[in-house]
Amino acid sequence: MSGESWAVEVPRRLRSAAVIVGTASHTAPGALRPIPQVAANVRALADALTGAYGLFDPSRVRTRVDPERVADVLDLMPTRDGGRLDLCLFYYAGHGLLAEGDRLCLALPGSVDEPARAARSSLPVDDVLAALDHTKARHRVAILDCCFSGRALDSPAAADVHLLTATSRTKRARYGTDAEYTGFTGELLRLLADGVPDGPDHLDLALLHRRLSVALPTAAEPCPVPAQRTVGRGGDLALTRNPAHGTGRTRPGLAARAQFALRVRQETLAGAAAGRPERLTRAVRLFADIADDGERAFGAADPDVLAYRHAYASLMGEAGDVSAAARLLEAVVADAEAAPPPGGARLEATASESAATESAAPPGGARLEAARASLAHWRTRATEADPLSSPAVRPPPTAP
Repeated sequence: MSGESWAVEVPRRLRSAAVIVGTASHTAPGALRPIPQVAANVRALADALTGAYGLFDPSRVRTRVDPERVADVLDLMPTRDGGRLDLCLFYYAGHGLLAEGDRLCLALPGSVDEPARAARSSLPVDDVLAALDHTKARHRVAILDCCFSGRALDSPAAADVHLLTATSRTKRARYGTDAEYTGFTGELLRLLADGVPDGPDHLDLALLHRRLSVALPTAAEPCPVPAQRTVGRGGDLALTRNPAHGTGRTRPGLAARAQFALRVRQETLAGAAAGRPERLTRAVRLFADIADDGERAFGAADPDVLAYRHAYASLMGEAGDVSAAARLLEAVVADAEAAPPPGGARLEATASESAATESAAPPGGARLEAARASLAHWRTRATEADPLSSPAVRPPPTAP
């Protein structure tokens, strides 16, 4: 199992502080739409950071929903006389407003979404980052879940702050009206709760960003790709322990890894990864590891492992190696034919195989049927790519 691992830096529990705020409600003179999910964001993130896998002591985490004044937020920041911290984290969820000069402001309940009034009625992100930079901390991190949050990257006060933002400079953040959390924070919370089966024992910021960059644009309600800027070794900084550490070769772990690999493939086909064929290569490598780990743990003919091997072979074909896809599927079909009728996991056939899969109905169960149809598909593709590879047209061997 290759996994994702690096030298993670783990902050000390009593030397880590967090300020978690959000604006869920809005009042006159502003006319912004309320975001009730923000209140749930704040509570759930505080619980994740202080819970069984969190690295923060509850006494070091301050929360506030619907702060009325700028001071209500800035006064929550740790003071410099409180001793040096390993980590100071700031999180905000709510509306992001653009003031004059396209400066990002974080909405408060009475904020007005007009460039001339936004800075006076809301919390300029420059002020937050300056306050964060003023804290006596080795690492300073800001996580912003709001529209246009990538504009925080342009702030001079962000020079020494590690930033993770829900969107780029021009995109709006997403939140479903019936969802429990906003789009970005919901995926972050899900990642902190589920963990990464083939990941390290802690979830660091770089790993979180990589996973969110796949999860958000491929969600049921797609969200923008998040932005990140690392300062020093900030990307190696852990926020929580990994709940799934060590489960990469279990059945649930393999299934979770496979679903993530499929989302990497899905991202390749979506606009978020257009022009980035290396993502499809990444999906191939992920499934190669999954198939190998599955074989080691449960055997090559295990029903779930056959599904992973099938997916790996199909991805090889999609990535351009149609001959390898056919060879791999020959082995899958042979093992499936020799195995008892399967149950268990079923991965969808690729789009290019769907027509062949629907028209084929050989005996041996749905998985064997799909594998045979895929094999026929990739054999045809291989023959089209190299007619001499077909047994019917291959020249006879030269006589000795």
